[in-house]
Amino acid sequence: MMSKIALALTLVFTIAWYTGCSDGDDAAAGSGLIEADEVIVSAEVAGRVTERFFDDGTELRRGDVLLSVDSTRIVLQIRAADASLKAAEANLETARARLAQAKETESFSKSELDRVSRLLAGGSASQRQYDKARFDYDSAVKARQTAEAGVASVRTEIEKIRAEKDRLERDLEDTRPKAPISGTVLDTYVEAGELLSPGRPVVMIANIDTVYVKVYLNAGAFSGVVLGDTAVVDTESGKRRFTGTVVWTSDEAEFTPKNVQTRESRAGLVYAVKVSLPNPDRTLKVGMPVYVTIRSK
Repeated sequence: MMSKIALALTLVFTIAWYTGCSDGDDAAAGSGLIEADEVIVSAEVAGRVTERFFDDGTELRRGDVLLSVDSTRIVLQIRAADASLKAAEANLETARARLAQAKETESFSKSELDRVSRLLAGGSASQRQYDKARFDYDSAVKARQTAEAGVASVRTEIEKIRAEKDRLERDLEDTRPKAPISGTVLDTYVEAGELLSPGRPVVMIANIDTVYVKVYLNAGAFSGVVLGDTAVVDTESGKRRFTGTVVWTSDEAEFTPKNVQTRESRAGLVYAVKVSLPNPDRTLKVGMPVYVTIRSK
């Protein structure tokens, strides 16, 4: 496929070279391939594709559902998480009740310890009575601390269950992936009935309302090019010309890419120039070879 494109591009260049010789060796012109901003959407969840809502060439709007993945297992897992959450919330109420009781016991034990301490100081209580009150209070403090740890543990369990449920709900949402941009389907990578795995490409979408082409110029031709220059773009058929604008120029020279044929390629080092083209009727297709002539201001 690429060899055919390269051959077609070479033919375009050859025709352009012979018809443009009068412009001189430093003419700001060159050939390239039409490109577009492309997005490859990949699966984020595993499962079998139950339905696909696009084909090659389908026009999509941002947010359109692309396909449906079997969500039965995820739905069951969410139900299980809901049940676990309810059980954990019930455990939390029990743990809070135990903590409240432990605090009451601690408060009573402290009062009793203080009372026995006063009696001991007045000679109305024995050391044995004081030691027992101290023991009861210390035990109550430990019981309260244990109850607090129990409440914290249940709360942690609840947060863990909620996080797992959030993940499952995100997975459920991912069973119906949506188009991230508006555009045209250039390629499809999955069929209904196939088993998806996370990361597997699903579809390639391109916004071809505006396309661009990169051409590579030698230093002489590049020196006269500035942002905003007008570019005339000829297609292989030569039946129609398109007008574009220079929107980017490279900051440094590079060796001519192997897939680019320009009459300046003998110079070795070239500069890239990007031309943006409005394409409202979508006549220009991705991969189409074109010849670009830049008219400097």
